[in-house]
Amino acid sequence: MNLWRALRSSVLVVLVAALAAGCASIGVGGTAEDIVRERAQARWDALVERDWKTAYPFLTPAYRAIVPLKRYGNQFSGPLQWESAKVQDVKCEEARCTVRVEIAFRMMVPGHTDRLSSTFMDEVWVLEEGQWYKYEVL
Repeated sequence: MNLWRALRSSVLVVLVAALAAGCASIGVGGTAEDIVRERAQARWDALVERDWKTAYPFLTPAYRAIVPLKRYGNQFSGPLQWESAKVQDVKCEEARCTVRVEIAFRMMVPGHTDRLSSTFMDEVWVLEEGQWYKYEVL
């Protein structure tokens, strides 16, 4: 009986540890700033890779209900090519965060493709039904 109890306790400890590790990896229990920083960086990593399908779910459900994935991806066509993006700062007040992102880019027009430029952009993220989303204006 003691062997069974010890085995059961060991399994319980392993399950609790696995659950805690899983929660930590998705940002559960972190500060709002930490969670938004992770989500904003993941979104920008997808945008730099031109992976609209991965970036799209980070937008508010209301935006996604109106703007289909294809239309969302089409807005990024043009001569600008993102090279990298790095979240620099996150400031949250209740259910709203402002995220400052530094974006490195190239203009894909003759005479400019060899020039790497950068700029800063501020984004708004909002908390809806327990999840943080990038607020996009229609």
